[in-house]
Amino acid sequence: MKRIILCGGSGYIGTKLTQVLIDKTDCELVVIDRLDFKLDPEFKQKYYNLDRVTFHQKDIRDLEFMNNILQSGDYVVNLAALVGEPLCKIKPEEAVEVNFEAAKNLADLCKEKNIEKFIQLSTCSNYGQAKEMVDEDGELFPTSLYAETKVNLEKYLIKNISNATILRCATAYGLSVGRMRFDLLVSDFIKEAWLEKQINVFMPEVHRPIVHVSDISDAILLCIEHEGNLSRVYNVGSSVQNYTKRQIAEKVANRLNVSLNIVEKVDKRDYIVNFDKIKNELNFSTKFLAEDGIEEMVKILEDGNFDLEQSNV
Repeated sequence: MKRIILCGGSGYIGTKLTQVLIDKTDCELVVIDRLDFKLDPEFKQKYYNLDRVTFHQKDIRDLEFMNNILQSGDYVVNLAALVGEPLCKIKPEEAVEVNFEAAKNLADLCKEKNIEKFIQLSTCSNYGQAKEMVDEDGELFPTSLYAETKVNLEKYLIKNISNATILRCATAYGLSVGRMRFDLLVSDFIKEAWLEKQINVFMPEVHRPIVHVSDISDAILLCIEHEGNLSRVYNVGSSVQNYTKRQIAEKVANRLNVSLNIVEKVDKRDYIVNFDKIKNELNFSTKFLAEDGIEEMVKILEDGNFDLEQSNV
């Protein structure tokens, strides 16, 4: 039985990954999260009370705790981070501490403890501005502090941690299970359409690849279970979802019957990503289309299962 340490496991991606790991494997799961955001009580009751799941409300910056929890042979997945440009702008010092320093220290501990695999979630935002389609060997051009912390961490892991695998994910969307986010591109468009009856789009022709949160979780599971050698970096997403912001907004607008409002504002990011490597090496393919994710998120609003006006995102 694999023992998986899931850092940042109570967030948007982490709760979906928890569900996937419990439903699809017989692993022993240790979840670590400092719970900055409210966790759905039903999710907590269903998963954190299982005999093979242990939850610790801890910060990965607590090296003494992390040292005590790690064991030789563990599989470590690090999702812990201050996520996104707005939050990192508000808390720049903490962003560097958590996203870079703590993650680097965690990876070093994993190396000392002889863990089996270290999987680090990263972002396609690291490409920043790419005039042509980029693959994993393409130039990184971070345009925000968030991306800078991720790029710096990637460089350290590639140089120093031989069993580290980095997953550069497209922008996540779709329904999770324990915590929802309505501040990411697709969900933000849905939020605006629902509350304001229109979608504000700035620089609508820039590209932003997207990937469903369930597909991200499946990619992580694939890396955990893969018995051969893993590459150092994989882009996670699909070429068919290399959308422009206008294309995404139109899909949401058509579903909710609202109009688009083009806003004069700069968007520094514009990149089209090649996702062939993870498909060719690990036989990974996405299962969800943008329309699927939009529909499931709209459905929870229509059914009254999520109050956007009371949300903390």
